Amino acid sequence: MPRIVKILISGRKGKLYDTVVRAFSPRRGFRPEVVAAGPRLLERAQSRSHAALMLVLGGERDVEPVRWLMQSNPALLVVAVLPQGSTKLRKELRGEGVSQIIEVGDAPEPELRQLLRERLQALLLKPRALLQSELPITTDLHTIRSTLTAIQGHAELALQTARAPHPQRKPLEEIVRGVTEVEGLLRRVERKLRPRWSADLK
Repeated sequence: MPRIVKILISGRKGKLYDTVVRAFSPRRGFRPEVVAAGPRLLERAQSRSHAALMLVLGGERDVEPVRWLMQSNPALLVVAVLPQGSTKLRKELRGEGVSQIIEVGDAPEPELRQLLRERLQALLLKPRALLQSELPITTDLHTIRSTLTAIQGHAELALQTARAPHPQRKPLEEIVRGVTEVEGLLRRVERKLRPRWSADLK
């Protein structure tokens, strides 16, 4: 790459996390900002000053933070780095709209560092997925998802009080199931429409 690319690195700390941090450096054409998972990461992800986020995950328990990150800035390219994955985890991450999933397996660290750089560089070179004129569509999708989340929340609260064999339980369970299914469909639509953010690479 002719210019320095600003990226975020975050996620579950450990050996894999350290390897990801070492993979990116100014001499490799990157300017990484390492941020611990939490409110500050959400703030930096919303700043739109980074080309991508390399997010190290430990398993299914880490999917929820991905959801919040994607909702805060759907234009951000998120690369999920996993020590190893499962079909369910990959499906959930794709459903949330991550740009790429990298499972490292037992690859030696030098090979892994090179793989991470190559995969990110290839991702950044992909053509823009959405024209600027289509951006209002993603805003509408966010509004729909927010409304569905509120509906699901009310239904789940009602379920807590309607214990079995209460006649209202089945309709409430169907609402929760239906909302979850529709949200998954909307995330897939949003992922296909999501623009690639033209970040400041200076």
